Amino acid sequence: MIPFTVIGGFLGAGKTTLLNRLLAGAAGRRFAVMVNDFGALDIDGRLIARHGGDTIALSNGCLCCTIGNSLVTTLLTLLETPDRFDHIVVEASGVADPGRIADLGVIDERLQRDGVIVVVDAAEGRERAADRRVADTIARQIAAADLLLLNKIDLAEDLPSLRCWLSTQSAAPVLEGRHCDVPLDLLFGLERRGRAGEAATADAFRSWSYEWQEPVERAALLKMMRDSAVLRGKGIVRFADAPDRRSIVHLVGKRLDVAEDGPWSDTDGSRLVLLGLKPVLGSLQRE
Repeated sequence: MIPFTVIGGFLGAGKTTLLNRLLAGAAGRRFAVMVNDFGALDIDGRLIARHGGDTIALSNGCLCCTIGNSLVTTLLTLLETPDRFDHIVVEASGVADPGRIADLGVIDERLQRDGVIVVVDAAEGRERAADRRVADTIARQIAAADLLLLNKIDLAEDLPSLRCWLSTQSAAPVLEGRHCDVPLDLLFGLERRGRAGEAATADAFRSWSYEWQEPVERAALLKMMRDSAVLRGKGIVRFADAPDRRSIVHLVGKRLDVAEDGPWSDTDGSRLVLLGLKPVLGSLQRE
């Protein structure tokens, strides 16, 4: 299984600085890093092996890709690439809830939720957390953390007081550093170290499976699978317009592929498995 880590934190805390450290110090580990925008990444030009459209391939085996219009689609597409990655890391936007993004670690059997790292600005983080316009956002980010990285400690006016405040906001362990210069190995394996809190991560998702003998109308089945809240699907199907042929149906994000796979056997039945958001799959099951 591929560990899935989310890096969160408010605007300007240092998330991109941490990503650059990961990419430069991969030390044989192949990271796939998903970002909203390449613009903020300051990748050493000597590391770039190939730059094409939405991806940057690095000479150390790492890959950066932009999230585009859909995080789910990008993630599932990444899993279908022929390259094998040791770790997938997502940089959440500065106003996103990283805990919600980390829940995506259950949408595919090849993924394993590895934890949420939240970067906190030691210079301005507490002041911003007191601003009622963004207080709820920052509080949710900190509460979602499996690990807090207190960054820019050289700029903190009262570091002991800041540490005390942070301890009232979260029980997560804290790393401190300047320019996110922390031991990278301490950032991973957070879930496997036993921190509680993952029980709710799969609650928003459901899998649904079905088997049937009679041929099914192609348009009706594909329309159902294209529902925006169905995240992944795969199956062997007998369509009414080709009852003598096996069809392999494969859905990844918004990409739906159908391919013939030889003659249909009378002993076979159609089989389909879907993964998606609970309300949608619940309605499918009722139908």
